[in-house]
Formats: sequence, C-alpha cells, structure tokens
Amino acid sequence: MKHSIPILSLVALSVSLVACMAGGEDPTELDPGEIADIDSVSQEVAYNLDSGLGSPAVSSGTCGAYNEYTPSCASSDASDHSISATAASALKLWLRTDVGVTAPGGKVSGWTDQSGNGNNGFMTTASRQPSLIAGALNGKPVIRFYGAQSILLTSLLQPTTFTVFVVGKNSKTSESYSMILGPGGSSPNNQMRWENGSQALFVGLGNNMPIVTTTIGNTRVYHALSARYNGSTMSVYRDGNNVSNHSFTTSGPWVLAQIGAWFSSYYMVGDLAEILVYDNALAEGDRSLVNDYLKSKYALP
Repeated sequence: MKHSIPILSLVALSVSLVACMAGGEDPTELDPGEIADIDSVSQEVAYNLDSGLGSPAVSSGTCGAYNEYTPSCASSDASDHSISATAASALKLWLRTDVGVTAPGGKVSGWTDQSGNGNNGFMTTASRQPSLIAGALNGKPVIRFYGAQSILLTSLLQPTTFTVFVVGKNSKTSESYSMILGPGGSSPNNQMRWENGSQALFVGLGNNMPIVTTTIGNTRVYHALSARYNGSTMSVYRDGNNVSNHSFTTSGPWVLAQIGAWFSSYYMVGDLAEILVYDNALAEGDRSLVNDYLKSKYALP
C-alpha cells in the first residue's frame, strides 16, 4: 500500500534570508535596513532579503549585524556577513507562515510568496484548505494539513540544480508517506515527502532523478529538512547536518506543482512553517546561513 502509487518528487525549495524576529511573544518584523535592538541572549538574526551584499540591517543594539549570526557579542558589529549575491538572486520561492497568509476563519486560501517572484500559493476549494494554527512552533504559526488538503502554486517550480529548505513535521501515525511537495495537473510525477516516521523520499520521474530514500531521524517532531543538488550529487540535511549523499545526473528540471498532495490524492498529514527554494546549489557558507536563520527562528536543534 505504501508504494501503491509512483513515488513522489522533491520540491525546488530554496531558502533566502528572512526578516528578524525580536524576542518575546509578539515579535516584530524588520523591513530591510530597519534599525532594531537584538537581545544578546536570544541571538535572533536580522536578515535582508532584498540585497545580497547591501548595508547592515542592524547598526545599533547589543548584538548582530546584516545577515550575521554572532553567538556572543557585547556591542554592535556592523560587518557584512551576508548571503552571497548569487544565492540571493537564485531564490525562487519563499513561503513563511508568519507573513503573507490569508486565512479567513482560520482556513488558508492564500500564501504569498516572499521571494518577489509572485509564485503565490492558493486554494479556492473550501474543503481542501488547510488550517492556520497560531503559536504552534516557538510562538509562531504553522499551516496544518489533516490528510485531505493542499496548496497549489501559481507557477511550476522547475529547477535543474536546487537547494530546498522545509521546516515542519510529519503527523501521520502510520508508517506510510506524507506528501510535502508534489505534482499536479499535467506536471510530471516529481515529489518530496516524508516516507515514514524516520525517512524522507525524493524522486523526479521524467528527468532521471532516481528514487532517493534516506533516513533523517524522527520525522514526527519539528525539524528543518533540506536538500542540495549541484548536477551530479544530491546532499540531504536534517537541521543543517548532512545525513546522506547521492550521485546521479538528471536530464531535465525537477518540476513541482503543489504543497501537501500528489495530484488530487495522497495528501500530507502534518505541519509546515516555512519553505524556501533556490534554483542553485548554494555554496556551503550560504546554505549554513540559511540553516542558522531557520534554527534561530524556530528554536530547532
């Protein structure tokens, strides 16, 4: 039963650096370049999405600098340790539950892409709309899927090389798969999914991406699942730590059409907090910066 349908494909998720969330129960977003005080204990980060190399996002306060994570500091450090311009320009999709979610009555009908590319998520059918759950993960909301919901993307994701980041968890109690990213309409059967309580699966049918199943640890707790493919090797990460590497060469893009479902069936049971997709295999320094942002924001291991 678990493999009764063709195996699903991974999303072209890729992460860009996000706005700073100040400590406390009512965090305040920073616009690019806005001044803010950052608590040296919470070590939260100020990120500027709109520029790869621009000026510091923090120029006063006790800790932090533009796109910089400083584990210990006594005064402001305005040096620029940002994500590279190459990585910033490669961000193709950025969905986050603390900004841009349209959820009248708690049901998600729209999810605005923060990358600037306008690849918004939407679901107009009321019965297919997932729920917005406030304060579920480190005081921040999640979008919850119960096994019959999904979110369509305005445009197909079609990266040939990619880096994808997903923060969420699998809530399916049975040892069967729970869809994260999948096909829809006439798109090819490409997928990224939680395969069971300890594994993730990626596949790209039609572009020669093989079925990649890898053990990542407990999928039923919140974590950051990411993958990077450079044209010859795909590396999979759990909370920023490399868990496996797979050598193969694809013959075309990895095409993803929606979140939470395989076509109009085989749905996710679980939560999502953030998705980032780059059409580039991020350099290690850039990948680490994105992961540090996600770990800080969601208090991941």
